[in-house]
Amino acid sequence: MGQGSSCWGCYQSLIDNHLGLATILPAIEIKYWQAVVDYKLHHLEAYEDKSIVVGFYEGMARTEEDVHLLKLLRQKCQILVSLGSCSCFGSVAGLANISDIEECLTTKFRENKTVSGGKVPLVNLPKIEPVVRPNSDYVDFDVYLPGCPPTSKLIAAAINHLLTGEPLDLPPHTVCHYCAREKKETPISEILRPFTGHADPDRCLLEQGYICVGASTWGICEGQCVNKGTTCRGCFGPPPPIMSDHGAASISMLGTYAPIEPEKLLEQVKDPLGTFYRFDYATSHLGRMRIKREDAKMAKEES
Repeated sequence: MGQGSSCWGCYQSLIDNHLGLATILPAIEIKYWQAVVDYKLHHLEAYEDKSIVVGFYEGMARTEEDVHLLKLLRQKCQILVSLGSCSCFGSVAGLANISDIEECLTTKFRENKTVSGGKVPLVNLPKIEPVVRPNSDYVDFDVYLPGCPPTSKLIAAAINHLLTGEPLDLPPHTVCHYCAREKKETPISEILRPFTGHADPDRCLLEQGYICVGASTWGICEGQCVNKGTTCRGCFGPPPPIMSDHGAASISMLGTYAPIEPEKLLEQVKDPLGTFYRFDYATSHLGRMRIKREDAKMAKEES
């Protein structure tokens, strides 16, 4: 188990299996999990290549240390699983690519009202990568388990399939497939904020004017949010092939329901990038353009 830059929520989802772990833990031998067992990085580095059967990497590779750990796990593991949307797509932290690294450091440390001194911490800390790249840019993964976080059920199913050697066959349906709300294909005339009014509990949230991206999002969550009254924000990314442009598909989906003038639509959707690219900006076409610009900048500086 390897952890990059993340909130640890994916591993919390694993632990939320509670007694279900009783059938998993006896069947595995933990070789490395820096947040849970007392193994150090040098222990992982000392293992023979491909001597670990399955490895999980959670989080994005935001620092040089994260990148080193990610590449090391790929080297040591026969099967490498990308766990969670940070690892699969860059997730929310990938939106930092909208700004350059110095702007990010200024917002976080130099001008942050909750810190004193306004200095960027440098002592005993790994260097931060200038841009958030999808982890798949660094290594190849054998299994992708997106979600922010993946459900406990999904993680347990994946581990059990890996233990038995059976293929993990995940249904390709979108969130809408699991949504019990009534859909009438009704055009919407206004975009509503999530806190506006009282949504009809039986009608499609999108058709009521609330931005729900369930139609473009992989439904291996089984529609938990929409069936509890909350719009889908897209944390599981696009359905297979999961590296397609989820944000573009979500915008296109909204356009089919909202025949609204572009100026009004832009005014009503307060944060387009955060709304449609919340979890996978780094893997989108726009995100790739940003990464290419950073690569060109670094190449120019090196020359």
